[in-house]
Amino acid sequence: MNGNERICAAIRREKTDRIPTFEWFIDESVAKALTGSDNLLEVVERLDLDGINIRPDYSKRFISPEIFEDEWGARRQLTGDAMPAVIAHPVADLTRHQEYTFPDPCADHRFATLRRAIERFGDSRAVVLNLRDGFSDLRDLLGYEEALMAPLAEPDACDEFLDRIVSYNLALAAHAVRTFGIRIIATTDDVAMAKRTLFHPDTYRERILPSFRRAMQGFKALGCLTIKHCDGNILPLLDDWIEAGIDCLDPIDPGAGLSMAHMKATYGTRIALKGNIDCVDTLCTGTLDEVRDEVHRCITDGGPDGLIVSSSNTIHRGVKPENYRVMLEALRTFGNC
Repeated sequence: MNGNERICAAIRREKTDRIPTFEWFIDESVAKALTGSDNLLEVVERLDLDGINIRPDYSKRFISPEIFEDEWGARRQLTGDAMPAVIAHPVADLTRHQEYTFPDPCADHRFATLRRAIERFGDSRAVVLNLRDGFSDLRDLLGYEEALMAPLAEPDACDEFLDRIVSYNLALAAHAVRTFGIRIIATTDDVAMAKRTLFHPDTYRERILPSFRRAMQGFKALGCLTIKHCDGNILPLLDDWIEAGIDCLDPIDPGAGLSMAHMKATYGTRIALKGNIDCVDTLCTGTLDEVRDEVHRCITDGGPDGLIVSSSNTIHRGVKPENYRVMLEALRTFGNC
């Protein structure tokens, strides 16, 4: 099997020849230490990862060396971390959201990175399109506090805006499927903390879940497999997400007390699982033996079918390059099915 076949089979909870792997993000300093390159496509190839995660491309207009405005109209500040911080939001009044115009989902440059990945890998590695399913776009457009208050303070306007957000992401998906043959869509909207969800589960079900369900069903209608990412304790919402149509859950967050053994036993007949090598402790400060042991435990508890092994979020710059290297080596040692 090749990488694309492995990942698609794992998401479908089918047998694979070995446990597959890919990451949402690999920090360029870690990548360069391991491969000599910070080009993502080359890094994926040199590390022989089974897939690659690609976000749509949005142009930037720099206002200062550290601050830029993106196509969404959000101002962001470079922080030295993977994700710039949003410091100004384009929608000041939710009740006037109709005045806001989304970026063109079919602009020529929107999928330039995706196109390069498809041209390089073809069907040999899974090319995963990373979109959103509602809340994260609401957060970036309104601001965090406003987005958390919106479902309660302005429920009708919030519903309408979420519907527009989902329609935009579905338009992106439809263009990528039609133009590039994309088969896997991942959404990286975080709605939980280590101990609890950002919203009361009843509020989430009433105000956020309908748009989430529409997003998942829309991706499925396009013929795509779906991966839902959310850190934290997502257990109060997981049955709702499964009912909405997710095929795979990431990252089985150890920082929230989630274990692969429990998740496999409880949910493994309904969804595939991705994760959960600890990128807060083990991959940053653990010994090489501790990394090997954690990979072995993850495979034993979560495999052999329906499992994609990865970090518990990303390979960020705090990850020791040698620990990530040993994680991949251990996966190939223990992950043959």
